[in-house]
Amino acid sequence: MKKTLIALAVGSAFAAPAAFADVTLSGSINAGPAYVHSGDGSTNAVNAINATGNTAQTGTGVSAINTNYSNITIGSLEDLGGGLKLDFAYQLTANFQSSTNAATNRNSHIGLVGDSWGGIWYGTNENLYESYYYTVDPLDGAAGLGGNLQVLGTPGYGNVFDNPGADASACGAVGANGTAAGSGCAGFYRRDSNSIWYNSPNFNGFSGGAYATLPISARTVSPIGGSINPWLWGIGGKYVGPSMPLQAWIAYEQHHDMFGFGAISPGLGGWLGNAQGGADSSSDYGLQLGVGYTFGDIFAYVNFEQLKYKDNVDPIFGGGEATYKRNAWSIGAKWNIATGYVGAQFIDALNASCDFPAGLVTAAALPTTSCDKTSAYMFAAGYYHTLSKQTQAYIMGSYTNNGDLQFYSTAGGAAAPVNLGASVWGVTVGLKHSF
Repeated sequence: MKKTLIALAVGSAFAAPAAFADVTLSGSINAGPAYVHSGDGSTNAVNAINATGNTAQTGTGVSAINTNYSNITIGSLEDLGGGLKLDFAYQLTANFQSSTNAATNRNSHIGLVGDSWGGIWYGTNENLYESYYYTVDPLDGAAGLGGNLQVLGTPGYGNVFDNPGADASACGAVGANGTAAGSGCAGFYRRDSNSIWYNSPNFNGFSGGAYATLPISARTVSPIGGSINPWLWGIGGKYVGPSMPLQAWIAYEQHHDMFGFGAISPGLGGWLGNAQGGADSSSDYGLQLGVGYTFGDIFAYVNFEQLKYKDNVDPIFGGGEATYKRNAWSIGAKWNIATGYVGAQFIDALNASCDFPAGLVTAAALPTTSCDKTSAYMFAAGYYHTLSKQTQAYIMGSYTNNGDLQFYSTAGGAAAPVNLGASVWGVTVGLKHSF
């Protein structure tokens, strides 16, 4: 349900008489207390990205108010005639759990939409790779704790939802060839500014789109020279049967010079460490495909995902490619019942595979070139109870079992410290109100 406001304040700022545009105010507040517990970390486990073995940490629990995706959106859709419309939206976060939180930009855009050709927008957005995941997620579109964003679209290591606060260029802060150390950006479940995207209309159940961030941050790096230019692009397509209850989708996203390996192992990935060597550039990609089917009141689906991170090592350090690749699959279902709905999903992230050039293995004194003990699996379930057309009460929970050298974390706001190899569980209750 949307409430319409007449933009008198805006219109009065202009002297020329004109018809005032209708502005809509909408949003969703989804929040509640949550508790997350991380168990003890593993002890003396080693592989190619953890050579010390000193990973043991004491388990701990954290409680907080999860505000999930709570937001307020100001929007306007103006008919320009001839089948053309102008679409504008400015979306603010509604993280009201802390007195120090400010309302910040979330997904905001302006663009043109045509009846026959689709639409093109620019601004800040969560693009197709992510949206295909949250539209099929059985726990309220990956609202937070228990959502598929906890394991899919991320290699783990405590990374949940990439939101660098600027654009893809912020991910290049990890640098290359001796610039300051950083974490890079490994997530494909992410939000980016300086984006341009196109979405097609629906052609008898088929739709798709393409997107890219502007390559605005090319720069020379020191002390060795060269340059990096962080940006990304992606493409996707989806079919939702108009006459049969079948869905299928595929999405691909590629990241340039965003040094996702650095978020997996700051000592080896990204710029590869002062002592070990340096990367000239990086090229990371994510691929997902899935299929779903509706059986009466139950929608069930399966997903497959592959993430790969590749650093190009500078010839001065021996050259070659350092890579990290992991596969994952998931299965889930959403059951609509008289009082609301029940959702559940299981996600299995398999052991990663690594490949390092000989020069890097020697320089870093790697104990092995294997990236074993990096698997994890998650089970999550929840129930949403309908209180009214606009309001639901819910309970959700998740349990994640991490390999000795892995840490897939939780989402929504409450997060326990990263304990490699720890089992992590959490539960939340709350209210969702849409307007």
